[in-house]
Amino acid sequence: MIQLITAPEELVLDRSYYSGRIKAACDAYGTGYDFCRLYRSDNGSLLIYNSSVVISGEWDDMGELCSFITINSPETVECPPDIGERLDLYGYTAYHRTLFEKKASPPGEKYTETVSLMKMYDIVRAAFGVSEFDLWYADMSHRIRHGVSRAFMCDNVSCACIDFVYGGYGYISQVAVSPEHRGNGYGRKITDMVSGELAEMGAASRLWAYDDVYDFYRRLGFEPVGYDNIYKR
Repeated sequence: MIQLITAPEELVLDRSYYSGRIKAACDAYGTGYDFCRLYRSDNGSLLIYNSSVVISGEWDDMGELCSFITINSPETVECPPDIGERLDLYGYTAYHRTLFEKKASPPGEKYTETVSLMKMYDIVRAAFGVSEFDLWYADMSHRIRHGVSRAFMCDNVSCACIDFVYGGYGYISQVAVSPEHRGNGYGRKITDMVSGELAEMGAASRLWAYDDVYDFYRRLGFEPVGYDNIYKR
């Protein structure tokens, strides 16, 4: 049975990326917000964050899980491949993505560029079409204040974020370069910067990428180590 939890210690977590995503949200927001709700079953956990669902662990009753997702009607569903292959969701399209990993040595040079979240938003918006500034800014600043995430910028034209660190891996997101500066090595520079910081923390760098940028991350030295599908309504 899927149950709403009221305390972080009730979560059922494994060492997967999906459990890391759920724990990171819990660390940032706790269990007291309606937009960030945490659930568990006997062998797994589930996060509803705004219009997205993240699932981790093992789920035997797929009928209950699918009904739960249908009732809540999220825009996206994120889950391990073995669960995704058993989901029966009407109106959702699967988008394949690859999990990449890069092992890096700590950099000799330390980067100390001050991050402007306003400027970072402009870069991310141009790259990904993010339009809701208030929601993006509130989430980023909140996660940074609570030590869950870290933001990075390089020469004021590229950015990236350590989304969270979990299970010996740091998960990188929001890698973006201003359109007028693409093709000049800033993608490599910003990912090397973040990978170096993670290496100093004893964590390997990982990130998810859709198929259209698969070759881009291979050129930057990332190696594929897994895959899944994001389900979008």
